[in-house]
Amino acid sequence: MTTARIPGTAVGPADLARTTAFALLFAVAAVIGRLTVVDGTGVNLVWPAAGVGALWLLLQHGRRTFALDCALLAAVVLLTDLLTGAEPLVAASLAAVNLGQAGLFVLLYRRLSASAARTCPLLLDMRDLTGLLLATGLATTAGAVAGTLALALGDASWSALGLVVWQTRNGAAVLVVVALGLRARQLLVGRRGAPVEGMLPFDVPRGWRACELGLAVVASVLGNVAVFHWMPDYPIAFPLFALTAWVALRFDTGLTALRTTSVSVVAVVYTLQGEGPFAAVDDVLVRAGIVQAYVALGAALGLALALNRDERLVLVDRLRDAAEYSQERHRQVEVLARASRMVLMAEDPRAAVCAAVREAVGADGAYLIEPDGEGHLVSTAVDGLDLPPLAFSTDPASSMTARIFRDGEPCFASDVAVEPGVSSAVVEHLDIASAAWQPAILGEDRVVALIGIMWRQPVDVFCATTRGVLAVLGNEAARAIERGNHLDELARAAARDQLTGLANRRRWDEMSGVEVSRAQRNRLPLTLLLLDLDHFKAYNDTFGHAAGDVLLREFAEAATGCLRDGDLIARWGGEEFVVALPDCSDEEARTVAERIIAAVPFGQTATVGIAQWCRGESAADTLARADAALYAGKDAGRARAVLAPQPGVVVG
Repeated sequence: MTTARIPGTAVGPADLARTTAFALLFAVAAVIGRLTVVDGTGVNLVWPAAGVGALWLLLQHGRRTFALDCALLAAVVLLTDLLTGAEPLVAASLAAVNLGQAGLFVLLYRRLSASAARTCPLLLDMRDLTGLLLATGLATTAGAVAGTLALALGDASWSALGLVVWQTRNGAAVLVVVALGLRARQLLVGRRGAPVEGMLPFDVPRGWRACELGLAVVASVLGNVAVFHWMPDYPIAFPLFALTAWVALRFDTGLTALRTTSVSVVAVVYTLQGEGPFAAVDDVLVRAGIVQAYVALGAALGLALALNRDERLVLVDRLRDAAEYSQERHRQVEVLARASRMVLMAEDPRAAVCAAVREAVGADGAYLIEPDGEGHLVSTAVDGLDLPPLAFSTDPASSMTARIFRDGEPCFASDVAVEPGVSSAVVEHLDIASAAWQPAILGEDRVVALIGIMWRQPVDVFCATTRGVLAVLGNEAARAIERGNHLDELARAAARDQLTGLANRRRWDEMSGVEVSRAQRNRLPLTLLLLDLDHFKAYNDTFGHAAGDVLLREFAEAATGCLRDGDLIARWGGEEFVVALPDCSDEEARTVAERIIAAVPFGQTATVGIAQWCRGESAADTLARADAALYAGKDAGRARAVLAPQPGVVVG
């Protein structure tokens, strides 16, 4: 079979099949559009080919058939117009207009959306939707102007109303078709398992949510039948947007795009047949413009609500991952702390290091290799495995162990059976699937030992955190006396404020989001306090910065003593502190705030802003309201606690 060629590159059968499928779909859409030409105007009431063409070039951009795709798009428009009676000059002009409109849309969407940072265009968040709306509006407006001028080349009459209809019909088609196509593309990408940041897996409704989806489908069908068939004389089409919001806020964005497409087709078909609420408009062009605007508005509303919901779900997933990561870090810190004590107190620090390594990474066994001073590397400790004494040559050419010992670089083998230089007899005897080796380095570059770690179950990924833990534990085998330095490093990593010992702002940013997520999940109250020491600058100027530091430390200790074990207090900056009170209403928090104010040392005072979190708010939103209440307290004379009012509109 002979393959077509784009200059310099071969085009395979799969490429041609994809191009052919798009061309056929575009041809069908173009024929449908040409069947709706208004007599005497040359204007099509609908032009679904605008959406198919934009999606065609968007998905094919950068592929080997892109030039062929552009040529076919223009050729299909040209042939369709010629076969349906258009003059050759007008047909050629309209072909150029359709190609230019689709190309301009692709250029604008790739620049305005987040697609430039991805390997393929997708519709994942509000930036993508904003790019889609802007690209659609600009490209279809340019196309409408150019198309109207093209019609003027022939005998067809044209008007400003015709230009508006051209823009709205193309805009609605591009918005609906491209949105549906990109969400279908996301489903295919998800099925292939290709990771894309910010992409949610397709949410298949199950159980009660499946019943709810069925109810939404039934309501949508009945609503559209009622509006467009049973009660066509009543202008009640726009209340159907409530059903759009229902589906968008409760179900996957792909289902929202599919429903939007279906509802759009129903509205347009009924209107073109002279039925439905829009049929009351006598002028066919005005009627077409109204129904296309209705379609575009419904699509934009549904997609905006659905993508906003997706962004919130992605944020919740990230917060959950952060909480799990924090818990894992906490566990590993505990393991390192125990390892320090074991190494410092054990009679045999080598065995203690092996046990600590095994616990830290969840391995089935660990062993320690050291030079014996006689030209061999031998095992000096083992934990968790029935491992016989091991001895390896120090020649790197004959032993992987010797090579790692010489280079001082850690190594990981997901499939240890095929790793060169590994003893097959040991692997078979111990039934080992994966293994890792971590050098124990003294000073800058002197390797004094090598830790081997083994798993009986395959380990596909060796994450950076695990590597870091192994590096610390590996050095314990060589530098037990320097364990204190490692503990200091862990303490610095614990995100504490150096002056007061409280959590610092970075730790607050992490944990406040976790508290908000927990409050939303458990439907429990959460209240945030923002505290400010009154006249702190004057205190500093009067008594000196050293006295100011003492005041901050004493106040931090006093405020902490007013809180429960589960409460969170952090130094926000300067003389400002923040407190999170889980399962505590704003009225209950006022009592806590007053207790803190009474505990301010050295005769000083503090002002506190109090805000109870509302569903739909972020921690930053709630803290902003507490900040406003704090300033209200400052204006009212300081040394008081002020409750922030609830926000007027709460989303959730």
